[in-house]
Amino acid sequence: MKKYVLVTNEETKECSVGIGTDSQFYQSIGMQEADVEQAYNGRWYLAGYVPDKPQSVINSERIAELKQKLADTDYIVVKIAEGSATKEEYSEKILERKEWRLEINELEG
Repeated sequence: MKKYVLVTNEETKECSVGIGTDSQFYQSIGMQEADVEQAYNGRWYLAGYVPDKPQSVINSERIAELKQKLADTDYIVVKIAEGSATKEEYSEKILERKEWRLEINELEG
């Protein structure tokens, strides 16, 4: 997308981006219109220079997703503990929960 930008880092092509429609103002402070893209961390870069998301961030996001899945299915454990359900009824979901825990452990290790 086109925005008014001022490149703040020539090596990475990170930019300051003007928000609004006052093109005269942006030009007066040295900004030029260019295609930009927003990175995973909210920073702006010239189009084609957006850095890849670091593996540590990808892992953290996946861990959070898996922990949410565990939290969303905790009710199963409670039902089994209270005797209102059996392990057999939820065998597939119990297996999934074990796999999620294993993946979390691998990502955290």
